[in-house]
Amino acid sequence: MPAPLKQSPLSCPGHSRPVVDIHFSDKTDCGSLFVAVSKDGRAILRRGDTGDWIGTFLGHQGAVWSCNLDAHGTKVATGAADFMAKIWDTSSGQELLSVTEDHIVRCLDLSKTDSGAHLITANNMKKITVYDLAVPNSPITILNAHDQFIRRTLWCNGDRHAITVSEDANIYLWDFADRFRRPVAHTPIWSNRLDKPILDMQFLHPNESKASNEVLVAMVYGPNVQLSVYDWRRPDAPISADPSEPTRTFTLPCNLSSVSLHPTEDQLICGGEDHYIYRLDRTTGEILETCKGHFGPVHCVRYAPEGRVFASGSEDGTVRLWQNQVGEVFGLWQLSSPNQPADISHEAAVAAANEAAAAISAPIL
Repeated sequence: MPAPLKQSPLSCPGHSRPVVDIHFSDKTDCGSLFVAVSKDGRAILRRGDTGDWIGTFLGHQGAVWSCNLDAHGTKVATGAADFMAKIWDTSSGQELLSVTEDHIVRCLDLSKTDSGAHLITANNMKKITVYDLAVPNSPITILNAHDQFIRRTLWCNGDRHAITVSEDANIYLWDFADRFRRPVAHTPIWSNRLDKPILDMQFLHPNESKASNEVLVAMVYGPNVQLSVYDWRRPDAPISADPSEPTRTFTLPCNLSSVSLHPTEDQLICGGEDHYIYRLDRTTGEILETCKGHFGPVHCVRYAPEGRVFASGSEDGTVRLWQNQVGEVFGLWQLSSPNQPADISHEAAVAAANEAAAAISAPIL
């Protein structure tokens, strides 16, 4: 019986300090893109299928904690320890605008239904701020949101609401539906509480304009992954009461930092303190695969929009790309027998080597 195929992750160099956040665009005309950010102050844009470097956004004067690409991959938002959130053009690498807050910008999200025309941020003063990027110097609202650091803020329900999770173990849902006509309420319209700090939250369908009213929500707290179905038609009690859609909780071998849901299959990935990434069956909690390769705690894991690869960022300062189905011929993974050379000519190999060398020596943006 042949031995099972082993993961051969692609390592994406470029960062010199821990990689703390990663975000993929939706599929674009040229495929998907992803951006990774690090405590070294850099945000790096890469191809979603191969991890090839496209450009580096330079301008923050401190650790970059968060990043978000709009659905079309045309702009990137970053939040950093210099108390600033910036918007960048992915084609030119130029900074489009910058806003200054009163503390470290820990997480942010671009709106989904209007090509990222609105930005929500959360900073280490535990405040959330909503901006219309056409008039960024006049925030729509600033709310005192949580008692501890906010770890994720996400637009939801067609950008009518936003949800926040925090180290205070609370989940809050905020109503921004009438933000242009009347003042925003300073209290959440719904809340829930877990028993440990919540370090990440992700939706199955981040682009709400294409999703139904129901969305699968994954959170990590302590060693646990919790899955719930939220129904935005009932914003005052969004967790589904349907017995066929129960809340599921799976416990892993270590404290977790990040989670991501496969876009089409009943799988999820998560990672944390023990340096591993776990791929799970999200209906049973069975560990399907344990991915080993990082040399430090895993801070972020994210699936690409087609689900064929996922990316991870770690304390070791690297981004790695992994196959969801090991052995699939895709991107830079070309399967060949150990006793049979890959089907590539000498001329093609030389051309590929020259192209790689040129990419490595190219100037950064």
